[in-house]
Amino acid sequence: MKTTERHHLKDNELAMALTSVQAWVEQNQKNLLALVALVVVVGGGVAAYSMYARSTETTARTLLAEAMVIEEARVMPPGPPAGTTNDPTQTPGQAPGTYPTQKAKLEAALPKFIAAADAYPSSDSGLTARYHAATVLVSLERFDEAIKQYDQVIAGSASLIQRMARLGKAEAQLRAGQFDPAIATLKETAEQANTNLPVDAVLMELARAYRLAGKTEDARKTWTQVVEKHADSPLATDAKVEIEKLKG
Repeated sequence: MKTTERHHLKDNELAMALTSVQAWVEQNQKNLLALVALVVVVGGGVAAYSMYARSTETTARTLLAEAMVIEEARVMPPGPPAGTTNDPTQTPGQAPGTYPTQKAKLEAALPKFIAAADAYPSSDSGLTARYHAATVLVSLERFDEAIKQYDQVIAGSASLIQRMARLGKAEAQLRAGQFDPAIATLKETAEQANTNLPVDAVLMELARAYRLAGKTEDARKTWTQVVEKHADSPLATDAKVEIEKLKG
């Protein structure tokens, strides 16, 4: 076959292929347009959601930061009233950004944390704000309220902060005299602990809970578990000390 004939056949094959594709496109034009529209809508929706999520998290972080500034503020007594001293180093009244007592500071920070948590409950910053709110409530000895806040963190997250919330909840329960619920919380936490939340540390808290509840034998067994299963842990030495105290 001559070269010109081969080229002619190839040109015919290409023309036939293009004609076939064009016919298919014409037959499926509506489906193609719908598919393109769907891709545009879905792509736009994903982009819009990503922008919204970033905006939400940024706002939540801002509210959290405002609350933490108060939580970290200095505690100092107010200066003398204006006009009662000539000392240039004395600031009249309460210095800006400071609080007269630790309690006053925490009471000022608490509503900020709650506001951030309630506004963005499912964001990382919102959950962190709620965790801080719970710790503040514990410091203010409002244990039942703290436990409710910890429960919301536990229900809303499956990360390290959830496990930390379980420990915080157990501490609130212990300080409220709710020993059996605290023991149950710590046992559950010990079962879920991993490298981010060492089992030996949780077991030490569980042993302390047993001791506070008057269950000294359970406390001894738990401390013994730390010594035997976590011998390389620095807490093993503390566990041995606690076991010796029980013997005395």
